[in-house]
Amino acid sequence: MGARRLELLPPEDLERLHEAALAVLADPGVRITTEAARELLLSHGASLEGEDVVRIPPELVERALEQAPKRFRIYDRAGEPAMELGAGNVYVGAGVTNLNYLDPRTGEVVPYTIEATAESTRLADALPEIDFVATPGVTRPSDELPLHIVNQAEFLAMVTNTTKPLMPLIAGGPELEDLYAMAELVSGGPEALRERPFLVPYLNSVSPLLFNPETLDKLFVAADRGLPVCCQAAPQVGATGPVTIAGTLVVAAAETLAGLVLAELRRPGTPFVSGTVPFIMDMRFGTVTAGGPDGLRFMVAMAQLCRRWGLPSVGMSFGGDSKEADEQAALEVAFYGFGTVLGGVDLVFDAGCVEGGLLFSPELLVIADELAGMTRRAVEPFEVSDETIALDVIRSVGPGNVFLGEGHTLKHFRELWSPRVLSWEGRQPWEEAGAKTLRQRARERVFHIWETHEVPPLPDDVLAGMREIIERRRANPPS
Repeated sequence: MGARRLELLPPEDLERLHEAALAVLADPGVRITTEAARELLLSHGASLEGEDVVRIPPELVERALEQAPKRFRIYDRAGEPAMELGAGNVYVGAGVTNLNYLDPRTGEVVPYTIEATAESTRLADALPEIDFVATPGVTRPSDELPLHIVNQAEFLAMVTNTTKPLMPLIAGGPELEDLYAMAELVSGGPEALRERPFLVPYLNSVSPLLFNPETLDKLFVAADRGLPVCCQAAPQVGATGPVTIAGTLVVAAAETLAGLVLAELRRPGTPFVSGTVPFIMDMRFGTVTAGGPDGLRFMVAMAQLCRRWGLPSVGMSFGGDSKEADEQAALEVAFYGFGTVLGGVDLVFDAGCVEGGLLFSPELLVIADELAGMTRRAVEPFEVSDETIALDVIRSVGPGNVFLGEGHTLKHFRELWSPRVLSWEGRQPWEEAGAKTLRQRARERVFHIWETHEVPPLPDDVLAGMREIIERRRANPPS
């Protein structure tokens, strides 16, 4: 994947945006809704306006940027290096936060369940271009699964169905405490998890310029353990942000920098992922969209700002606004995917998501996996050497002949990219195989993976320990 490739804004524009974000943090400031967070900021030179608006001086931001790690690793469940954030790589994640599930068995839209989380995660585990799994869907609470243990049950379903890194969605501090306790069992203890973290909790501010108690609690829970945290902003261009991309980018920058200051004040050196999930208000319908080219411009520019700050970035890609796993969905996956890979966003989730992140499609996840491989391959430099230039082979074959029978061809032809679900065969073999569409081939791959793919099981005592944590929280809900 290598170094970044697409820069929308010149350095002087990045500096104007950075200075504008600092100006917003200083005036009007940010609403900080817990006493602990306000006291932390005030004790380090911030000032209070009214009941809970805190004005953050520029020097606190600059100090936090100096303290935050420029690069850090995320590991897999087994403790092996999986992602090097801040190194110029782009990692693709399945999910996040969908309310519904496009069941490939029936083609029907159904509510998300723990079972859907498990099978979505196992599918992602088998797909080679999917690097991590964000909580793919939001399970509705029930009498059997009350709200205060939903996130823990989702995490259990995820961690038992993939060895890949996880980006869990969590409601609040107590839920995140439980997830860390469960992750420590998997890793072999608190120190082992700190040395080789395999999860990055996903949290966000409330635009414009507000941090609710749940987000602040989660931020401190992560920082207290010295574990990586993703705190991104999601203002909507024209709704919870100004109608200009530059204006909303300033709001997003101010929010994520405020999160950074809090994390670094709480524990200097906390690994921190910044960035934004770009949304745009479609004034024609009153709906929120990922925004087509403007949303992509927003996200790529935010990634540039993150590089200016020396912070890894998060974004949203390989999904879209279609209501089905159809031609529009594939178009959006390809468009957003290529843009974020070119733009050098470190972590991009949303693979497999349609309807603006409300509906998860296993079929589209398979298509996204194919397109992720294509986009990353397309920007990968190729070797230029005596062997690959092949002057001797060219001279040996000579004008008017072909290279099919050459030993050089036999040696290297497997190095070229080949598809897994795209159709490259001729019409006759395609028709003889059933003339299947891309979606039909993707559906077949989903079922094949579910039938054949096995995830290495966790030890029985680890599973029992995680279930005990869930049952303990079931009996003692947060006050």
